Amino acid sequence: MVSLFQPDQTLSYAEVSEMPMPSFFKDINLDQYADRIAAYYGDDEIKQYFKVTCGTYEGAKYRQEIVRDLMTPSIRDAVTAFIGKIGEAVTCRQCAENVTVNVQKCKWYVDCVTAYYQAMEDLCVEFNATPPKSRAFYALHQDLFHTLNSAGVKRLRETAGQLKEAFAKMRFHLTINKEKTTFDLAYNFEDYCAPIRSSLARTMQYEDYVPFRESPFPSMELSPLETFILKQLEKENRQAFLQLEAFGNRGPKVIEQEVLDLIRELKFYIFNLEYMDRVKEWGVPLTMPLIVKDKELYMDDCYDIVLALTNMESEKEVVLNDIMKANFEKAIIVTGPNQGGKTTLARAFGQCFYFGMMGLPVPAGVCKLPYCSGIHTHFANEEGTEGLEGRLHNEIVRIREMLDVLDNRSVVILNELFTSAPTADALTMSRDLLKRLLSRNAICFYVTHTFEIAFDSDDYVSLVATVVEDGSFRRTYRIVRKRADGAAYANSIVSKYKLDYSHINYRLGRR
Repeated sequence: MVSLFQPDQTLSYAEVSEMPMPSFFKDINLDQYADRIAAYYGDDEIKQYFKVTCGTYEGAKYRQEIVRDLMTPSIRDAVTAFIGKIGEAVTCRQCAENVTVNVQKCKWYVDCVTAYYQAMEDLCVEFNATPPKSRAFYALHQDLFHTLNSAGVKRLRETAGQLKEAFAKMRFHLTINKEKTTFDLAYNFEDYCAPIRSSLARTMQYEDYVPFRESPFPSMELSPLETFILKQLEKENRQAFLQLEAFGNRGPKVIEQEVLDLIRELKFYIFNLEYMDRVKEWGVPLTMPLIVKDKELYMDDCYDIVLALTNMESEKEVVLNDIMKANFEKAIIVTGPNQGGKTTLARAFGQCFYFGMMGLPVPAGVCKLPYCSGIHTHFANEEGTEGLEGRLHNEIVRIREMLDVLDNRSVVILNELFTSAPTADALTMSRDLLKRLLSRNAICFYVTHTFEIAFDSDDYVSLVATVVEDGSFRRTYRIVRKRADGAAYANSIVSKYKLDYSHINYRLGRR
């Protein structure tokens, strides 16, 4: 069975479960996004498939084809129905495994076979009506068609259909009184309540009649009355019961593991698209990116999708920003005051690459992305550090590990490195690190407090977090492309620690 993540390969859920979580997940908030979707749908299995990253141009295009098909309403509805019907078949199989009476097991097995292959047939019919364009769904259509038309499956479906029809024709009549219940195989179709409803129609508050359809026997275990009824029906339909038990006891097992794995993969795409549709209803953009082979990129109106969800839930504004890099430009350097939105932009940058390579819409209005082999991040944290020296050592070790695995299609996102070192040392180390990254021709996004780096090359893109120019230095969370100057950052620190002229003059005047 085809995989929706890897062309010409299969991917089992067991294999996915063994995969490690990508190291960049927590840094760019994707762990929170995966948790949100899993909680919203009550399905923890979907979280595993966020680990199945893609590192090739063809792989990203393969996944995008699937998503574009699922954006066609009729195809998405058909796939959603297929997921539900396979779920019904799984429920029937579970019931067959849980009951103890053999005739029950066999009947649940018949229902499982019927539902399972009917789900395949219905999806094939829908694919015939609206042919999918993706290679994956075309291959899936062919797989299902060949399965349904194999001689063994045809015989299995025919026998199951005959048994289901035979049991559907069986009827009996129960008359329930206060003192006794009378069983009669002579089933009477006459509706005794019809004349009463007709006579009382004018006095009844609601004229619509809803027939009673729920079973009076809700438990899976047979009650004494059900056991009695079953025995009576078996006496009258001996041949049908013998055929049922022969079919159930000797029939092959259905519901291949590959199909269950396929359902999990389909859920990953469907749930993500549905959840993103919900995000778009709140007024923020999401778009399918253009994946290219060169290294030009732009992300218009991009944002951190997790922060956006949090803000929207609390009715706060979602600030959108633009990122642009020409093919010849080597690195993006982001500077500006603390708490100005730089880290948020770094996360948005990483999320656009992640979702784009997964084949999904990205949190932006318009987006062009170079394909990448992998995302590598280093965000400042306090784990495993003892004092400033320990923190610096920890950062250097992590960077060394990162440099060992980079190639010319890697995306590297660095956030506020070397803050524990003196400014001059931090600048020297940052310049050396950038030199090493660019020697590997990686795509680099560097958030730093050492703004002087942005002056080192005309091939660097300088983005600066802005503040309100009224002396308050209030953050706008808008980050624009302009020459770095460090003024807003310096003025912000001066204001924070009350080292500006007015505060110093005031304190001197009090002496």
